[in-house]
Amino acid sequence: FATLIIVPTIAGVVLILYLYNSTQFDSEKLIYYNPPLTTQFFDRNGKLVANIFDKENRLYVKFNDIPGRVIETLVATEDTNFFEHKGFNIEAIIRALIKDIKAGKKVEGASTITQQLVRNIYLNRKKTIERKLKEMIISMKVENLLSKEEILERYLNQIFFGHGYYGIKTAALGYFHKNLKDLSLKEIAMLIALPKGPSLYDPVKHYNLNLKRANSILKRMYNLGWITKKEYKNAIL
Repeated sequence: FATLIIVPTIAGVVLILYLYNSTQFDSEKLIYYNPPLTTQFFDRNGKLVANIFDKENRLYVKFNDIPGRVIETLVATEDTNFFEHKGFNIEAIIRALIKDIKAGKKVEGASTITQQLVRNIYLNRKKTIERKLKEMIISMKVENLLSKEEILERYLNQIFFGHGYYGIKTAALGYFHKNLKDLSLKEIAMLIALPKGPSLYDPVKHYNLNLKRANSILKRMYNLGWITKKEYKNAIL
C-alpha cells in the first residue's frame, strides 16, 4: 500500500522539478517583455499619416498612463483577488471545479490575470496537466520577480482585442477614436469585455452581445462596491 502512495508522489515531485527548471527561459521572456510595436508616422502638423506594423498593431502604454478605472474594471472582471494571490488562486480553482462537476461541463474558469498573460504569450491551448502545471509555475515565478503593476502593464499591452488591435491603448483608438484617459466607464467595460471572445463580443459586428457583457461587468463592479449606484445607472443607459 505504501508503495502505491510513495511511487506516484516521487514521480509527481520529479515532474514538478523538471517543469520548474524547463520554464526558466519562458519566465525570462516575460520578465524582459519586449513585444512588437507599431511605428507611427506624422506630418509636419502632427497629424497621423500611417501606422506601420508587421502582424500585431500595438501602441504601448505605461502603467502610470492607464486610468485607475481601467484597472478596476479588468480586475473586477477577470481576477477580483489579483492583488492578494501569488500567481494562482486555489479557492477559485476549487470553486470552479465544484461548479463544473455540478453542471457536468466546464462552466467557470479559474485562471488569474497572471496565468492568462502567461498562457497568451507562451503556451498552447491544449488542456493537459503538464500545460496547466507549467502555467502555474511560470505564473509563480513572474509574481516573484515582477510587481502587480508590472504584470498589469504587460497584460493590458499584450492582450488581443479584435480587428488587429493588440493592447488596450490601440483598442481605445481603434474602436472609439479616443485616448484611454477620455474613455467613459461604459466604453471601458465594452473594451474589457473583448479579450474573453474578440470575435463573439466584437462591438462592430455583435454590438448587443458586447453591450450585454459590458453591462454584466458594470453590475459586477456595482455589487463589489467599486462604483456607485449613480455611476452604474449612468453607465448602463
